[in-house]
Amino acid sequence: MRALLIALLFFGCTLEIFGQDGFVKGLPQLAYWKLGDKSQVIIVLHGGPGVQHEYLRPELDSLNKFCTVIFYDQRGCGRSQQDTTYVWQEHVKDLKRVIKTFSPKKKVFLIGSSWGSTLAMIYAYKNPEDIRGIILTGTYHWQGNNEVYRKKFYQPLVQSHRQIVTETGTLRRDNIDGSTCEETITIFKEIEMYTDAPSFETRESFVSAPIVDSLRSVIVPVLIFNGSKTCQIDCADEYMNIFAKAELFTIKGACHDPWMSDPALFVAACNRFISKNK
Repeated sequence: MRALLIALLFFGCTLEIFGQDGFVKGLPQLAYWKLGDKSQVIIVLHGGPGVQHEYLRPELDSLNKFCTVIFYDQRGCGRSQQDTTYVWQEHVKDLKRVIKTFSPKKKVFLIGSSWGSTLAMIYAYKNPEDIRGIILTGTYHWQGNNEVYRKKFYQPLVQSHRQIVTETGTLRRDNIDGSTCEETITIFKEIEMYTDAPSFETRESFVSAPIVDSLRSVIVPVLIFNGSKTCQIDCADEYMNIFAKAELFTIKGACHDPWMSDPALFVAACNRFISKNK
């Protein structure tokens, strides 16, 4: 019988539990959360575009075993300030600010979930001098086509709604006779999705990004996660054929969000990747 694992995020109290640490200097203000004080920094890029970062926690918190971990809400999301533009180029500039704030003299690792994986890739392409390596999870088809983006009108009021995402995972049990067993479970996460410009303009503007073959110039190490379940939007194979220093890690039973299916295995693989590429 399939068990259910209730969502780990509780709206109305999550932000207080995790304790925001401050805002990155500059405009728009970007809310950030910092874990640890190690010399190597990893910056977590949430998905969407247009969601808060909290759905990635507490699973990705364990990355602080080897690195200082920085979470931040992208412009227009969560506690970060809204702005008049959300084109992808502005997200790259924002990430540059975050990197220079927390690791001004040392290259960083980026870990991206879904849209965050796209942001990690385009940043590594544009600013390779800042990057030690990138970790990608929940990848989807590259939407850059080197076309002109014509700005559209979006409602000035940014609104949000709650949305449920699910992932299949494995629960391991230790029996009293010393044996172990595994049970398939469904994991539920509740995320807060911001509509209008933070979501739509970011995604639609990406047609002006370079075509996917341009990413072949990225020579930093790349770790790509996928799941063993068929996932229509997953494009791990596409990127494995693009990056010269890519390695693939498949998590059994997972689909779009492998880190949800087996957080301990996911973090262990990330830590090995970080440790050998520092």
